[in-house]
Amino acid sequence: MKKFILCFIIIASPIITKAQNSTLESCFLRLVESREQIEGNDSEKKGIPKSFYGSNSYKLKAASAEWSRCLIGKTIPNLDFITIKGKSYSNSDLRGKVLVINFWFKGCAPCVAEMPSLNRLYNEFKDENVLFISFASDNEQALKPTYLNSGKFLFEIVPNSKSIASKFKFFGYPTTYIVDQKGRIIKAWTGFSPLMGQPYDKAKPIITQLLSNSSR
Repeated sequence: MKKFILCFIIIASPIITKAQNSTLESCFLRLVESREQIEGNDSEKKGIPKSFYGSNSYKLKAASAEWSRCLIGKTIPNLDFITIKGKSYSNSDLRGKVLVINFWFKGCAPCVAEMPSLNRLYNEFKDENVLFISFASDNEQALKPTYLNSGKFLFEIVPNSKSIASKFKFFGYPTTYIVDQKGRIIKAWTGFSPLMGQPYDKAKPIITQLLSNSSR
């Protein structure tokens, strides 16, 4: 049985300056510092956690969990994008909606493996005030044959999204955010494997609560 975790690609500029504690960058910086302490300074291995299944796996998971906690309440960056189907979105289109944001690319095995669970989430809330957005790093030509109107991934797919990914400051694919109606991050996680739990199970109670709060 294959064990998927995540595809390790660091989404950030090579030089990270000091930031205020209220920023996404500050949370990312803390994560990078924690990983460097855990993994050591082996330049050939940096960014590829050789100890993920070894004795340091617990520490790496704890560092990721701390990054997720750090993000709670932070506001997402300003967004302006066009989906693979040609639909345009800007900040004004996003505010007032619960957002499920997923970052991925087609060659990422865990990204593809979690799609059925994400599709299940979409099908449950598609008629509610929830917007499901998937930002892919692949270009439009690479995505269209497999994902345009195929039903394989039901989110609003946005190609060529590396610049958007860089604004969110995360470590590896897939990465998912649940965002409230005011643009604040409620939960975020990176990676996928059956042992980590399904995205549907993580997101459903949060979305249900956010929708309930808005109806009061």
